[in-house]
Amino acid sequence: MSDPFFSRKRKRGPARNGRPIKPSPRQEEPSKDIADEEITDPETSDEELQDADTEGSRTTVESDDQSVESDDEEFVNETATEKRRRLAQQYLENLQNELNVAGFDARDVDKDILAARLQEDVAEEQGRLYRFLTPSFVFVRPVRKFLSYKGMLTPTAIAGAENILYTVSKDRTLAKWDATTGKRLRFKRGDHDKEIVCIAVSSDGKFIATGGKDRKINVYSPELGLLKTFTQHRDSVRCLAFRRGTHQLYSGSADRTVKSWSLDALSYVETLFGHQDAINDIAALAQERCITTGSRDRTVRLWKIVEESQLIFRGGGPTSGQKLRFVEGSIDAVAMVDHHIFVTGSDNGTLSLWTLQRKKPAYSVHLAHGLDTQLSPEAYTAEKVQFPTAPKPQPRWITCLTALPYADIVVSGSWNGIKVWRVVAEESERLDVDGVVAGGKRKQYSLDFVAEFKLPGVVNGVTLLENGKDEIRICAAVGRELRGGRWMRRDAKNGVHILTVKKKSV
Repeated sequence: MSDPFFSRKRKRGPARNGRPIKPSPRQEEPSKDIADEEITDPETSDEELQDADTEGSRTTVESDDQSVESDDEEFVNETATEKRRRLAQQYLENLQNELNVAGFDARDVDKDILAARLQEDVAEEQGRLYRFLTPSFVFVRPVRKFLSYKGMLTPTAIAGAENILYTVSKDRTLAKWDATTGKRLRFKRGDHDKEIVCIAVSSDGKFIATGGKDRKINVYSPELGLLKTFTQHRDSVRCLAFRRGTHQLYSGSADRTVKSWSLDALSYVETLFGHQDAINDIAALAQERCITTGSRDRTVRLWKIVEESQLIFRGGGPTSGQKLRFVEGSIDAVAMVDHHIFVTGSDNGTLSLWTLQRKKPAYSVHLAHGLDTQLSPEAYTAEKVQFPTAPKPQPRWITCLTALPYADIVVSGSWNGIKVWRVVAEESERLDVDGVVAGGKRKQYSLDFVAEFKLPGVVNGVTLLENGKDEIRICAAVGRELRGGRWMRRDAKNGVHILTVKKKSV
């Protein structure tokens, strides 16, 4: 039985025209202080199976005029205070129902549980780091799984929602995996004309977007298959990200533009200009904004979609009190911790922590993944007369980054494996120019090393999945080559490594 997810295209109805391209947002500088059955061999079997997902990506909502009118008449004489009280009561009832589904009796729901949940909702609404999970988990000897299939080429990106993983690879294949059992559920090949280099999945798992060197963005639904192909970019699409909790998609390209898309309407929205080089990575959370890295223009830009403006953060130099051994030539990876903190990775191996209040990094870890091993004479020259000394070892650059939203866990990848870092926020006395205590407190941020996991090959993508509150899965797409080229080759097997970290027992 053919699988509509990977076999047939959806008939495209008339889509709404997107808004016209807006002029470049004004540039702002921050002040100085300031996401069944298994096919065993995709090469020999192209049969697609019916997807296990039951919810469609697009549902037609039929409006009932009579019901709407009756609802309006019921609350027509409601005051503002009564409306707030009604909405608050409805919100608490929803929380109680959610806890009941998880196995609790409404009579046993403690007020402290509701209060804690309310505090979490408020913190997430404000976009602040509020989940300090690192001390609660054991990162020693995690449960390991390796996922692969016959003929798999280098995986270039990975994304997931709940317990489902999606990977794309240089053989132009989109594969779907069950992170719990380790089985490959589906695969799709042929919708892109060239290599696929990036993927993103919406928070609810209803939309999957892929981008490649053919300049296309393909949008899929797990139930309906290929929904739409966008061709507005003028160069390869290098990165994709969904706005958390919505179906708004952001894309970055080698044409130096950022584009916004509405997948509910399957339409283009607008284009953002500003980067002076190819955009290598993009990240977004719940607010209507995204953050991008411009590779060799050595800038990170925070795009405020509503305000039509951007904040520019410039890399390339050392932070205060630290000496830079290797020059930062390109900023290639970015991940958002919350709406005010983000992390970047560079080609000189520097992992930097930034806040929106400063132009320069608040904290940097140089040579985060160490130096490459010293080359042998046969490796660095083919001449009979050897050079007197081998070239100096170069740093392993950071190939990918991810962070758990609103939590203190950051994971970086390179060609020696992955490392886990903890975001630390400490309060200190505010000092004046002369070093005298000026009153008040200020937060100082840093990154602490937590754990390292050696993986053979190049880590081209990494994502984090939460399995309830007791497990965190670190999923890494590892291959023989870098996702952007073939000038480096490692002795490794292409596939996905899943490391399951469990919570400490009380």
